[in-house]
This record gives sequence, structure tokens and C-alpha cells, in this order.
Amino acid sequence: MSTSQSFAFRYVSELLGRRLVDAEGRTIGRVQDLVASTAERFPVVRGFVIKLADGERRFLPVKGADLRRRKGRGPLRIDDPRLEPLQLESNEFLIRTLLLDKQIVDVQGAKVERVNDVHLLVTDRARIVHVDVGFQGFLRRLGVEGEVRRLAHALRVPLKEQLIGWQYVQPLGVQQEPGKPIRLTVRLAEMGRLHPGELADILEDLSKDERNSIVRSLGPEAVADVLEEAEEDVQAAVISQLEPSVAADILEEMDPGEAADILTSLPEAHSEEIIAEVEPDERAQLEQLIEYEEKTAAALMTPEFVAIAPEATAREALEEVRRLAPEIESIYYAYVLDGQRKLMGVTTLRSLLVAAPERPVEEIMETRLVSVRPEADLREVAEVFQKYSFLGCPVLDADGRMMGVVLIKHAVDDLLPCFRREARG
Repeated sequence: MSTSQSFAFRYVSELLGRRLVDAEGRTIGRVQDLVASTAERFPVVRGFVIKLADGERRFLPVKGADLRRRKGRGPLRIDDPRLEPLQLESNEFLIRTLLLDKQIVDVQGAKVERVNDVHLLVTDRARIVHVDVGFQGFLRRLGVEGEVRRLAHALRVPLKEQLIGWQYVQPLGVQQEPGKPIRLTVRLAEMGRLHPGELADILEDLSKDERNSIVRSLGPEAVADVLEEAEEDVQAAVISQLEPSVAADILEEMDPGEAADILTSLPEAHSEEIIAEVEPDERAQLEQLIEYEEKTAAALMTPEFVAIAPEATAREALEEVRRLAPEIESIYYAYVLDGQRKLMGVTTLRSLLVAAPERPVEEIMETRLVSVRPEADLREVAEVFQKYSFLGCPVLDADGRMMGVVLIKHAVDDLLPCFRREARG
């Protein structure tokens, strides 16, 4: 065989429905699906699922079928057909059943796509190399690609292929048939490379089962990061569909204020089930936050912040920041508190970094303080952020004790309508 004939590209749609014949030309059956194995990076097609004349489905190894030859709809010859029972191994899946017309996540483009066809590279074996999410794949499935292509050429309208490399695809919504163990685990690692905001956008486009597929593939910490970027209805939908213990693990990794917001959006009975699974210290925080009146500074705040004593040095303050960093998601300021937790001053991380290591924090801190009371409404909180361009605003009780911090990152959705009203004057 010449080099030019040593490989070919084929689409799965070109094989589905094809009649299979033996060396004598006798009909064996028709191709209903293809079996692929995930044992290698690019899944290898191991054989056909064929439908016999009596309607029974059997497995036929692809060995002996030269898929490089005929691209049309004529019969495909198998020189030595050996029918076997259809039994999938744990690392095998049905290409048509799993992928065609299903949603996938394009990890490279961070979006949800619909698979219209599957692209194979055929050498001595056939491998999945791309999925086709374009209009051409849809036309090919309808059997009118050629006619539309000729019309497009006549009108000088280009038809572009939209192929996504298999290495960038995470299939979703694996449906197991009774007795057919489909466990497709490829590309799960790729999901972790997306920014949480991109994953949040993906979650919003998915169904309940597909969301759960993503959540199961990630750890609690990663899911927490994703949910903090998601819309409120998506947050509630994902958490409400999980076992209370699993939901609690995720909420423990979230900012307490964000976690409390999710819990208040759930039915009370379900919320209580989840809270019961949370660790005691964090449970007390959540229960307190849930009690605060909605649309107030207290309801928006997080009780997690960096607190340092006035006599601490810049070096000691930075050591405290490093100690707390794994537990506090967003650190913009360090708040200087006295023995009664009253706010004395505030300093930025930049000020601590540029200060002499042994310089006391009380010489560095800003003492002209801006804060809000816990009962402050959204408009008052928005005015502070808009006027001073803070990233975080401290919340003090009536005695000046620090209760928490409203972070603009977490409060922006709630405060945005107030910002707009202020901008309109």
C-alpha cells in the first residue's frame, strides 16, 4: 500500500447504518453503533455493534475491515466475521450512544457544545481524534452535506468545519444501559484547568444530571470555587441535589457569607440537614449569619478577616497573613483590633510589605476609619464602596467591635442596582 493510502479520515455517521457483508457477499447485519476503548489517550474503535436480521444485537470485532477503502454508503466487507455477545469492558463505551447528539464541555473554549458527528483517524486501527460540533456535521447526518456544499460553493459562501480535538473534550451525562457498564473517565483532569468562572458558566448551561457529573469529577474545594462564581439559582440547584454530607463539605470550603446565602435560598428542612453535617465551629458561624436580616450589611459580610494587634510588627503581621491565607479566600486588608476586638485601624498588604520588618503596625495603620453598622441597608453600603473605592468595608457593632467585612467581590451582584441608581443621580 502506498504512503498516500496508509491512512484516512472517516466520520462515524458514514459507518452507521452501513450493511456488513462477508467475503462471499452475504449480509451479516447493519452497523448500529461502534465500541471504543479508553485504554489509550485517543480511544480506539474495537468493533461494531450490529443488528442482525432477527433484530438481535451482537458485537463484531473491527479486525479485517479496512475502513480506509470506501467512503460511500455501499456495503462494508468483513473477510472473517466472528460474532460475539455484546459485553462492554469497564474502559469501553458506545460511540453513538455516548456522544452523538449529546452535550459536551469544550475544555479549550470553556463552553457547552452539541456533538453532531465523531471524527476518526484510520490507519491499521481507527481512533477518535475529534468531535464535530459544526453545521456540516449536522448536514452530514441528514445526508445532504454534498448538496449544501455545492450550493455554498456556487454562492461563494464558505462552510467551515468545527472540530474539537478529543484531548479538549469532557463528555457529560454518561447513561449506563442495564448490564452495559460504561465508565468513561477520560479528560476529568482537564476540567481542573478551567478558571472557576468559566466552569460556573458551563454549570449554568447544563441539566441536573450533567451538573452532578461535573461536581463528582471535582473535589469540594474546586466545587466551592466554582459555585462562588455561579448565579444564585445555579448555586442552590447544585447544592440541593447533593447528599447533605457532600453539600456540607463544599459549603465549608466557601466564604461563610456566600455559604449562608445559599442555605437561606433552600427549603428550611433541607438547609437544616446540611447545617447538621457542618463542623461545629463553622456551623455556629453559618447559623449566626442566617439569622441576619436580608439586604443588610450583616447579611452581606463574611466573618473571616485578618485581625492583628497594634503592637505587632510588620513581620509578625505578614506571618499572620500567611497563616490565615489558606482559610480566608480574599485578603485585601489587615484590621488592627484591641483586646476587646474594637477596630483601631486598618492597613493594606502593600503597606506591610514595604514597611521595615520591625516597625509596629500602629505606626503604619490608617486611623481615619470608614465602616458600616450591621443593620445598614444596601444603598448605604454601596455609597461607601462608590465613594472610597474600597475592596472591603468593615462592619462594626454599636460598641465599635469588629463583626466582619463586606467584600465587594461577593457583594457586587447585590449592590449593582444601587450603583446604577447612584450613577443616574
